[in-house]
Amino acid sequence: MACWLLLLIANVWSLSNLAAATEDVAAAMAVDDECGHDAPCSLNALQVQTERTDGLEEPTRCDNSSACADNRTCVFKPDRSWSQCVPVDDGTFQKECRYWDRGLRDQAIIATGIRCNSVQCEYDQDCPLSTVCVSKPDDSWAQCVPLTKKEFQTACVKWEDDFRLAGIRATGFNCPNSRCYSQDWCVRGARCALQSDGKWGQCISCHDDSFQTNCYSWKATFISAAEYACHRKCRYDLEPDSEDEK
Repeated sequence: MACWLLLLIANVWSLSNLAAATEDVAAAMAVDDECGHDAPCSLNALQVQTERTDGLEEPTRCDNSSACADNRTCVFKPDRSWSQCVPVDDGTFQKECRYWDRGLRDQAIIATGIRCNSVQCEYDQDCPLSTVCVSKPDDSWAQCVPLTKKEFQTACVKWEDDFRLAGIRATGFNCPNSRCYSQDWCVRGARCALQSDGKWGQCISCHDDSFQTNCYSWKATFISAAEYACHRKCRYDLEPDSEDEK
């Protein structure tokens, strides 16, 4: 009799747990369904994930910029389904903008005038206007790269070598004041001047006016490399020992 009683109690306990688990699953499915059809819910889920992985505060909706801290401004998505305070300083903007969806990010770029240089993209359509999606050769990273010369040349010096080369090829812009390793790094008629000691190489213009204007500021080792690359002599009268080696 005692054994039957114990079995009966065990069965009742199992059925009770099963019912509770079923209710939990149903509730979870209901939440998933709601988030699947409700944009703000999906956005909030993304924000929670961002907070967990990067320690950023979960954004809250704003009505206007008066609701934001001094270094932030209120930005709305184009369909006004969401708004939040976004940073107006470049450093914080770059840390946060990679986690925004495209609609919010595009509006934030317009509102602040700051480009999101840290966004990983898959297609050109993922990038704001006047930018293009560029990938590293091994596809380990991709980001939106400016298609305007001034912005490209400001940003490209900060990139890793392999990504800079990909950016040069994608945009057709040279990256001044950065190192070249072969002629592949130079476009639009520029030549890669490589020092014989291997310490430096740079894309230069071989047009006589540009060459003569710039060569007076180059060090002796680089003048030799430039003259070799351009088949042109620098008319600047450089004293043999007047410059340190590069």
